[in-house]
Amino acid sequence: MIKSKTLEMNGIYRKDFIEYFLKIGGKTEDQKTFKGCNWEALVGPESKKILGSFKIHQVLITLNVEEDKFDEFLAKFYKNFLRAGG
Repeated sequence: MIKSKTLEMNGIYRKDFIEYFLKIGGKTEDQKTFKGCNWEALVGPESKKILGSFKIHQVLITLNVEEDKFDEFLAKFYKNFLRAGG
């Protein structure tokens, strides 16, 4: 069974997601859909989101992962894109 989740990722460039999915073994033909063992990721277009006086990058990512692998996949994804301000 496949589990799906769409994430609104802010402040990260689209190219960074593409590089990540390729690095973890994903294959793509169109630079939008990436497929690996037990997972598929759809990387949406990069847009701008206004937060107060800031304009930040926004990309929608849809993850489709086998249910028993989903939590581990999502944890690794979030850890890779963890950002801290200061």
